[in-house]
Amino acid sequence: MMNIALPTDLSETSFKAATFAFDLYGTAGTKYTLVHAYLKPAFDNALLPRIGNSTQREAVNGLRRFERRCRQYADRAVIAKRTSHFSLVDVLNELDRNKGVDMIVMGTQGAGNYGLVGSNTKAVVLGASAPVITVPSQWAPAPVKRIMLADDGGSLDRFTLEPLVALARRTGAEVVLAHVRENTVSFDKHADRAQVAELLSGIRHSFVTVQGDEVSREIDGLARQGGVQLVAVIHRQRGFWEAMFHGSKAKRMALHTTVPLLVLPERP
Repeated sequence: MMNIALPTDLSETSFKAATFAFDLYGTAGTKYTLVHAYLKPAFDNALLPRIGNSTQREAVNGLRRFERRCRQYADRAVIAKRTSHFSLVDVLNELDRNKGVDMIVMGTQGAGNYGLVGSNTKAVVLGASAPVITVPSQWAPAPVKRIMLADDGGSLDRFTLEPLVALARRTGAEVVLAHVRENTVSFDKHADRAQVAELLSGIRHSFVTVQGDEVSREIDGLARQGGVQLVAVIHRQRGFWEAMFHGSKAKRMALHTTVPLLVLPERP
């Protein structure tokens, strides 16, 4: 059985992400876990002990209401719930260690952060042990027929790409390997294609190589022009996407447009 974690701040964007997951993975042979991390207040005044309990009750009741909405959308889904006052990424990593998480699916923006990459999303993308799909608030439901893997020039291996390969097989989608070269001297359209073809054996795939000054803009443009429903990137500890999430450019990348983003953690 597949285990899919659905972090939620109880917003409309997180519900849209949940529906993306239900459409993608279905209800047969899949277990979903709703995860809601809330802020536990700290009080120095001993006369206010009940406020902390009230916050917990609100979180639990809010998650129950969110679960009911999910069941109205996917009535046969197996859904578990988890609330915690610890950080969201810590809760997700604990869940991965204890239960094994095949995929985390969450909204790109938190409540009130439309057009921006939310702080929880950044933390999960950079710190989660499981692969993550982020779904922007502007996403419109559509079958996943083309997945674009953004090639940053680093090494590729079967273990890192396994979640992407599994998704492509599940949906029958074509995988487009997109390589953006900033340096015309190293502009080689045929580099490493044999290795990639072996890693994607049995999956329809193609290659596109372009030159551009800003990688994120080129990737975003390729996704829009190429009829892509999901963009995949590899999160390396030292690399382009790490810098993008830590820098101001994160607000401009494909994360906040209309295309969901699959972030694959690089496996050692």
